[in-house]
Amino acid sequence: MSDSGRFNLFPYLWLGGVATFSIVNLVWGFYEYRRGIARWGWSGARYERSQEPFYSWLAVGGRFFGFIFGCGMFWMGLDMLHW
Repeated sequence: MSDSGRFNLFPYLWLGGVATFSIVNLVWGFYEYRRGIARWGWSGARYERSQEPFYSWLAVGGRFFGFIFGCGMFWMGLDMLHW
């Protein structure tokens, strides 16, 4: 509830979007780590760990960093709920 007594939907949409972003990055990172083939972005270049390890690890590490960043955004977004 906001200060005026009206229900505010934005914090719930924001937290839901951030949670989705974080979970997708975590699952996608584990998938690419196990598979050994990473993509740069949604449909970018493919990097195989055996042929180009630096870019492969950079892409997978970016996914895990996205998860950590999303968790921080979620934590700070909880302040919008005034708990």
